[in-house]
Formats: sequence, structure tokens, C-alpha cells
Amino acid sequence: MLKAILYLINMNIYFAIAVVLILVGFVFLFFKRNSLMKKLALDTAIGGIIYGGLMAVYSILLAFVVVVVWQQYQTTGDRVEIEAAKVFNLYRASYAFSATAVSKNIRLAVVDYATSVCNDEWPALAHDSLSPVTQHKYNRMWEVVYNIKPTTPSEQIWYTSMVQSINQFGEARIMRISDVDSSIPPIMWQMLIGGALVILLFTILFSTDNNWVHLLKVIMFSTVIIFSLALVYMLDHPFQGILKVDPTAFQKILTHYQMEQK
Repeated sequence: MLKAILYLINMNIYFAIAVVLILVGFVFLFFKRNSLMKKLALDTAIGGIIYGGLMAVYSILLAFVVVVVWQQYQTTGDRVEIEAAKVFNLYRASYAFSATAVSKNIRLAVVDYATSVCNDEWPALAHDSLSPVTQHKYNRMWEVVYNIKPTTPSEQIWYTSMVQSINQFGEARIMRISDVDSSIPPIMWQMLIGGALVILLFTILFSTDNNWVHLLKVIMFSTVIIFSLALVYMLDHPFQGILKVDPTAFQKILTHYQMEQK
């Protein structure tokens, strides 16, 4: 249930905000019009002190989480760049081999992999899964490197460099794929959402003379809360939503190949 709510926030943030604000409005009217609930109204003096303490604790927790997921988000982008760079190293090294078939097979394997990453794997990553087509292209690259038989000392040097590049490429791919999984444990999400609900409830329970102005303030505060939680979710899922990491580095490889073919 929690995952479904967070996924809705990420995929359609404005609809999610509208739903939350409507629910907040209903809860507000329920407390204000129910005579029993009115007895729970908070005095602005004592209640304000408690409310301030809650806000301080929640703000520290939220700030800590945002910093953590932002660093992870940047790391994911760096891993995509590193993976693409190592793949392109194989592409450039292919020109060092005198056999035309070998050289061409290497470049085609790189282009096929980059194309599959952009067209197959990235849409799959948006749904927390992997593409078997891209995995096949990845295995094909290893097969091409395995089948290279250097015939000159120069080719032997370049082949050694290619083996190093493809090993680093494999490591970068594994680390990039690992970023599909959420870095924030469920218990922390429960703390964030539970803390937000408690603070919103405190906001609603304050006694005021003008209920409509009070409702407006509650809605404004609720909007800030839901935006903050949506930001945390989107940063924690770097391949989903409007803030997703794009395969731009792999697209540059394809652009380079297309320019060479002209």
C-alpha cells in the first residue's frame, strides 16, 4: 500500500497533491464541525511549544533524508557516465585491429548495446525491472572480446587495454543496476509519512476564530509537506518520474556512430 501511494506521487505529482489536499480539507471540516473533536482543540500557547518541537525534529529528519538521496542520485548519474565512457573506450580501441571483421564486430556490439540501453533497458528501469534484450547485448559484447585473437604486439597492447575497459564496464553496469533498488528502508518512509500526519493533525487541531483562514493555512502547509515527500521519492528512484536520469551518455555514442557513417 505504501509503495503504491509513493509510486502515484512520483508518476503524477499534481494529481497526488490534489487528492491529499482534498482529504486534508475533509479531515479539517470533520474536526471543526464535530462537537466531540472540538474538545481536542489545542491552545496556541502550550500547543505552539509542542508543535515547534515536533517541527524541529521532523525538519532535521527530512533534511537528513534529502541530503542522503540527493548524494545517491548524483552517484547514479556518475555511474551512467562511467559505464558509457568504458563502452566507448572499446569502440575507439577497435580501430587498432588490422582485421576489418574484428574491428567492425566490436563497434557493432557497442552500438547494439547502447541502442538497447536507450530503447529497452531505460523503460524497464522505470518499472524497477531489467531488459533481457539488453542483457543479451551485454553478453554479446563479452563474446566479441573473448573471440579477439591479437596478431601483433600493438594489437596485444590494445587487447589488454580492452580487457581492462570491459571489466570496468561490467562493474559500472552492475553498480548502475543496483541503484534501481530504493536506498531508503520502509521503516524510514513510515517515519516520514507518520511524522507528516502527526504535524498536519496538530495544525488542524489549533483553535482559531476564522476557520476558513485556518483551512487555507493548513492546505498551504500540506502542499509543502507533500512536495517534500515527493522530492524524496523521486530522488530515491532515479530512473522514474520527472527527475529521472536520462541515458544521454549512451545517446552520444550513437550520435558519434551516426556521424561516422555519413
